[in-house]
Amino acid sequence: MRQRTLDLRALQTLVTVADAGSFTTAARQLSYTQSAVSMQLRRLESELGITLLQRGPRTVQPTRQGQEVLGYAREMLRLNGEVWRRIEDREVAGTVRLGIPADYALYLPATLASFAEQYPRVEVEVRSELSETLVARVRAGEIDVAVVTRQPHSPGGTLLRREPLVWVGAPGSTAHAQDPLPLALYPEGTCEFRAAATSRLDDAGRPWRAAYVSQAFAALQSPVSVGLAVGVATPSMLGPGLTVLDPAETGLPALPGVEIALHRSTGRPSVATRRLTELIVSRLRDGSREPDPVA
Repeated sequence: MRQRTLDLRALQTLVTVADAGSFTTAARQLSYTQSAVSMQLRRLESELGITLLQRGPRTVQPTRQGQEVLGYAREMLRLNGEVWRRIEDREVAGTVRLGIPADYALYLPATLASFAEQYPRVEVEVRSELSETLVARVRAGEIDVAVVTRQPHSPGGTLLRREPLVWVGAPGSTAHAQDPLPLALYPEGTCEFRAAATSRLDDAGRPWRAAYVSQAFAALQSPVSVGLAVGVATPSMLGPGLTVLDPAETGLPALPGVEIALHRSTGRPSVATRRLTELIVSRLRDGSREPDPVA
């Protein structure tokens, strides 16, 4: 018996039309003419000897047999994509410029280690700066991808996850009871953490002072961990010597949450950049795996 094969392009057209519910929309998505879409599907129906789509006045619906073929079509297209990906991944090489604020450098060691194992020929250059600076560098094409705290004046990017902000201090410390409240903060105008914390304190009428100011996360952790100041972080940023301060017990105002987003440079990304981006998104996006634990 002669081996018969199905045209993957026709199957892609079938899936696109079924998902769009319209020949016109599908043609636009596929960059085909509407007549080309109709011709491909008529040919596919002729080869299979069945009707795949029920054409109505406004929408297109798969027939019962069409639903069955659609299931196979989706799987064949998935396998086709997997074959190309495997072949493509063997040759993945180059450099990816990744931007991460110092806060989030704690998130990603396991992610970067996993990427290095999968793609040993790719070099990842990590640049650690403030979120606002990293977004500007992405837009300027100076880095390929950045994981940042989403800023009110610069929303954009792909939302990865939402996290609460918390007050942090040293276990047993009474820094939170001092008046004015000593804070370890990023420089003014550079971080959403500072803006959120000081705004809530001002609203609550709680005096505060910037006891320690630094752009380096480690430099802010040090005075907090020995009880000299109170800091602001997300729970997943907490390192040794830091504990969450409960507003109900300390009298500190509750803090809002923050959004962590991924920004990509414009233009066509390299395969290496796409693969790293996919891995970061899968690890950090809401509802998926939690961030790497802090050692």
